[in-house]
Amino acid sequence: MKAIRIKFFQETASFKLPMWNGSILPTYPLPPYSTVIGMIHTLCQWNTTHRIKLSIVCNNQQLGAAQQGLYRGYIGGTTFSKITEEMEARWPIIVEGAFDDYIGFTTRIYTTEFLVDRYYTLHVTTENEEDFNKIIEVFNYPPVYPSLGRWEDSIRIDEVKIVEIADELKSGELNCFVWLPGRYSSLQGFSTVWKIPTYYNLVRDKRKFEYIKCYLGERGDLATFRLDEEGEHVLLI
Repeated sequence: MKAIRIKFFQETASFKLPMWNGSILPTYPLPPYSTVIGMIHTLCQWNTTHRIKLSIVCNNQQLGAAQQGLYRGYIGGTTFSKITEEMEARWPIIVEGAFDDYIGFTTRIYTTEFLVDRYYTLHVTTENEEDFNKIIEVFNYPPVYPSLGRWEDSIRIDEVKIVEIADELKSGELNCFVWLPGRYSSLQGFSTVWKIPTYYNLVRDKRKFEYIKCYLGERGDLATFRLDEEGEHVLLI
């Protein structure tokens, strides 16, 4: 199986979880598949969904850092229609909304979890040759500055190479951190299950994601995987 292997480094990253307690912004321990798919689509400047298969592995460390943030405030789940004394007392910053309404903002100190000093290996396969060649082109000559997750979390691309991936699956110990879909994992019933977003459809102008149930695989965990021609672990989804 022919694939594109991309190796890159990222100094800092934060992949925000959809739920948080208001004082800590936790991060996924690895980038969700949807974030990686979004990075590829952004670099390729695709405006429609192109289905690809990918595998991403990395090593990482976590670091919590305190910083100040600006938050949107809601009243009863909606914005408010007019500025009253109560609204002025409640929100130190009030801006006009898009529908003749107002949005209140306030500031608070919160803690953001960061992942630092991350070395990734990304394998990508495509359904057609045109998409394959496009991905090679944009990672060799990015049309925009590449980043993974937040815009400020840029990446340094170290390698772009065409490799062969073995068809047969192999069982053994992992040498990396990786999302483990159930079919690859020996951790079923013994570890936390993560719902990882992949592609999405627009439903009433809102993104409705597809999810894959995964375990977090770490070095030394037993798993099933493929190898590329240089022995790199590959777990395609």
